[in-house]
Amino acid sequence: MPCLPPAAWPLQTSNRIPFTRVAPRKLSSPEPSHRKSRRPLPSPPSTYAILRRVNALLNQQERKRSVFLLLSIFINSIVEILGLAVIIPVIGLVVQPETIQTNAYLNRAFEITSSIGIDTPERFLILLCAIMIGAFLFKALFGLGVNLFQARFSFSMAHRLSGLLWTHHFSKSLERMRSSNSGRLLSEINGWPITFARLFMVGGVLIISEVTVISLIAVGLLFYNPIVFLSIAGLILTGATIIRTLTKQRLARYSRSMKQLEPHTNSLITNAIRGFLEVITFRASDAVRDAYLKDRKRIFRIQSNTTVLQVSPSKLYEVLAVTAVAGSIIIALMQGTPQAGFLELLTFMAISAYRIMPSMSRLNSAVMAMRSNVHVLEAMETGSSSPVIGWYKTNGGASTAAEVDIHVKGLTLGYEALEKPVLNDLTHAFQHGKVHGIVGASGSGKSTLISSLLCLHRPNAGTISIQSSDSQPRDLGSDMSIQDWILNVGYLSQQPFLFQGTVRDNLTLRVPNASVNEDKVLELVEHLQLRECLGADPLKFELQEGGSNLSGGQQQRLALLRALQVKRPVLILDEATSALDSELRDVVAQLLKERAQAGCNVILVTHDKALAEQCDTVLNLDAA
Repeated sequence: MPCLPPAAWPLQTSNRIPFTRVAPRKLSSPEPSHRKSRRPLPSPPSTYAILRRVNALLNQQERKRSVFLLLSIFINSIVEILGLAVIIPVIGLVVQPETIQTNAYLNRAFEITSSIGIDTPERFLILLCAIMIGAFLFKALFGLGVNLFQARFSFSMAHRLSGLLWTHHFSKSLERMRSSNSGRLLSEINGWPITFARLFMVGGVLIISEVTVISLIAVGLLFYNPIVFLSIAGLILTGATIIRTLTKQRLARYSRSMKQLEPHTNSLITNAIRGFLEVITFRASDAVRDAYLKDRKRIFRIQSNTTVLQVSPSKLYEVLAVTAVAGSIIIALMQGTPQAGFLELLTFMAISAYRIMPSMSRLNSAVMAMRSNVHVLEAMETGSSSPVIGWYKTNGGASTAAEVDIHVKGLTLGYEALEKPVLNDLTHAFQHGKVHGIVGASGSGKSTLISSLLCLHRPNAGTISIQSSDSQPRDLGSDMSIQDWILNVGYLSQQPFLFQGTVRDNLTLRVPNASVNEDKVLELVEHLQLRECLGADPLKFELQEGGSNLSGGQQQRLALLRALQVKRPVLILDEATSALDSELRDVVAQLLKERAQAGCNVILVTHDKALAEQCDTVLNLDAA
């Protein structure tokens, strides 16, 4: 868009500006656009590939803990099998109680129990039933303990990944951060780590546990009766093949849809809250609600379909098991009267099937839940594998002195989405002890320049050097790290950052061990005329979210109070007085002059001509 006509301020005014040079912006020819070719969708990952990717997200400490996790899974699997191992012999003894006398081990046990009054087969069987109940009670309690350990491990990892995603997103360049979708950030940082823990970590542990149980049972069946083993294996393979064939591609489509829909609905809510008054006064509430409900309907439909798919394995395996038993009976009847051995074998097969089929159902449900949420795994991988990379150093350097000069030399600033730079070859000096104004029409690059001074926007060319009274000039991003620089800068944006809590909380941003100079704060409260709105005890005044119980001007003054109550060598204000009347504007100007006279380097972006005229120097970006 073309810039507005230049403002009335000249490029240089008498002795106010030490030196200012802004080169004309160069126009670049647009590059031809190319149509993107449609690529085929990638095939859904296998269960083994998913588990490997989940394992790759573990850090060193979690890998050590996972050894105990796997050990607990193995022990729990053995305990689970005790259920099948205990119940079958007891049922067999009930059917054939004479085995108590014929089996040497049982006979010895019966003799021991006879000494305490359990001297009949019936009483001995009652004792075995009580032992069976105790075994199942132990199995249940041990399983709950293992599940608690598994859940704590899983959600602890999700907590760590949530922090990594926070760091990943908040270490982006300012341009990328501003272009990020707030709904996607909310989903990836706040929502999806919990989903990851519930589906991929707990689900992965469930898969390993069930596979271990099924494997141990299968080994036992193979040695006990190979025919039963083969029949159960046939049921498992048939069911797994049917489920995989019918659900794999569908679940992958669901994952791709949810990857788009969940962040979009979050964005609709956050935007509607942020623009509540505009939505209401424009009579757009119903339209925004309908757009939200339209996406939610698609989400609920996908979730309902996924729920049905996750339940389907249990139904399928039940039908397959009954079909196998019924088929065996029909074949036996067609060959004549079934023998007792066949009926015993059939009973054992049915019991084995009904023990293994629930495990297979849970296993397949966990796999389908993972496949329908692969986008969550991809987000966790992004946050975990992406290092915090910036154009600046992340360590080293030293703190600046109390008096700081900033020199901008040949600075060119632009954005990826724009063909031409916002600022081109800018040279200027911001000296300490002065209030420096930056003016210009909307889009002239004022906020971009401020972002670069804050080390948040990487220059296309040029340098920003810092010189203090006790050191040589140091270039931001090479000789001086962002941490060292930012700790010496006070900043106030055009949109005050306030949150729900007391004024004291908002002044300290709840930084541990942070304190406020109450006398200084109360003095600023009087200067900024905040006493009336904050009451008799301003520091205890409770703000609502975003400071919504204050007017726009009161919010700006409170944010300005926060910036002024902390002594920093540099103070940067970006349109921080736009909501103030002329009287309060002059009060703020006087406070800024006092801060500058104390040695501070004050940089002020403003559209207010009267405020700019009170500055010691003025940089007019419209002069380009």
